[in-house]
Amino acid sequence: MNRSSTPDTIELELKLGLRDCDPLRVSDALYAVLGRTIPGHKDLLQNVYFDHEGILHRAGVAIRTRSVNGSHEMTVKIREPDEGGLSQRREWNFEIEAPRLDYAHLEGLDLPASVVPLIRERSLGVAFQNAFVRTDWYVTQNNCDVMMSLDLGSVQVDDRESQVSELELELLSGDIEQLISLGCELSEHLPAFMGVISKAERGERLIHNADPMAEPLPKTRENWLHWLSRALDPLSGPAPKEAIRALEAMGDQHAISLYRNGIQRGELPKGLARWMIEQSWSQ
Repeated sequence: MNRSSTPDTIELELKLGLRDCDPLRVSDALYAVLGRTIPGHKDLLQNVYFDHEGILHRAGVAIRTRSVNGSHEMTVKIREPDEGGLSQRREWNFEIEAPRLDYAHLEGLDLPASVVPLIRERSLGVAFQNAFVRTDWYVTQNNCDVMMSLDLGSVQVDDRESQVSELELELLSGDIEQLISLGCELSEHLPAFMGVISKAERGERLIHNADPMAEPLPKTRENWLHWLSRALDPLSGPAPKEAIRALEAMGDQHAISLYRNGIQRGELPKGLARWMIEQSWSQ
């Protein structure tokens, strides 16, 4: 998610993967949680991601241009280790005149060593594109400011695409636990799961035709939780059998009894997303 800010911020974001949701359904869920109506703002976002032979992706760096209503910006994100259900990324945003890279800005950033030569030699090219309709709600609750964004669209690589249907909650100010609480409460009113696949990863997997379920099996409980999320994502099919495998590997018998049958039927059982977020947050 993006916000107007000075460069070198830390983006704190919780993501919910959704099925069969539109802005009205999310707005209704927000009303059910807060007891008041919050107006949403809708835009069409067109993004272009850049890379060179997957070097940026492997370094945890995403560089993109974004065009909205005739305005353009360049964003650079560096992935940080996940903490609980949050993704954390250093982020820089720059206004640009056209949807192309501004290498002068890139040269001034503190980027991983493997990326620096690509910037110096102007080696980056278009890796993939995505386009989606974003609906934003600005939420203030319990001294916590959150930008909540519903993204509906797809990531495209040549003739392949992956659908995007996700709700992102970004902490603008306030307590992280309030953000987690809001995400959990909203998830109770939506067909949701805790999302872990970024748009950049979605595009990279399309480039290499890399099924998330073809990766080596997880070895830790936290990684099994992420396997569960990827198995529920449309990029994997979804893959209910692998989702059940992950659920059982986590060893929570109460959760297995609550969610196994629904997942087997291809559903997103009520309470699943909250349980996933709480499990991740407690790691």
